[in-house]
Amino acid sequence: MNRKAGIPLVALLIGACFPPDTPAPPGLVTNAAEAGQRGAVLAYAATLQFDTLTHGASDRQPLTLVDSSAMPPKDTIGPVGTIYPEKNTHHNSQDDLGGVGRIVARIYTTGEYSRLGLAAGWSYFWVDSLVMITSDSGRGRAIFIPADSTKPVTVRELRFTKDPPGAATERQAMARWRYYPLGSALPWERCTKMGCCEAF
Repeated sequence: MNRKAGIPLVALLIGACFPPDTPAPPGLVTNAAEAGQRGAVLAYAATLQFDTLTHGASDRQPLTLVDSSAMPPKDTIGPVGTIYPEKNTHHNSQDDLGGVGRIVARIYTTGEYSRLGLAAGWSYFWVDSLVMITSDSGRGRAIFIPADSTKPVTVRELRFTKDPPGAATERQAMARWRYYPLGSALPWERCTKMGCCEAF
């Protein structure tokens, strides 16, 4: 028996037991919010795959704007936003989103949405600096990076919520908009194996 012939099969079986997480950014990226790293960030984004096909993976909604001239103030309809998850985010570990982090979603807006710093067209939703505050919740940074490198990057706080004990472990990559009256339409993302990320 040729033992060498069995090595690729073993490697394949091991790989099948551990689904891939979102690929890590290159070493050139140490802080996705830095203007000087935008080229490396966008090059990294171009290597990722976003789920545009799976039923229920993405979400398209009109994004809300506050009309402060009305009494009382009210929400009005702004641009339409579509959010697509990176296809492997539901395999990420919490450590993957600590430190330099990962891109977890791609967003397309039909117009500028200044409340999140989204330019018209494509932007990327990056999560980094995730740290646990309690056993089931954490904080990090939500970074919105327009594909148009002339537009600024926006950094917001991020809330991480770990699934409760006993929650189902079968997942799919998934991203949603959450609506907050007189607030913002904020992106929510299944960003790890057992947890969710939401900008706020």
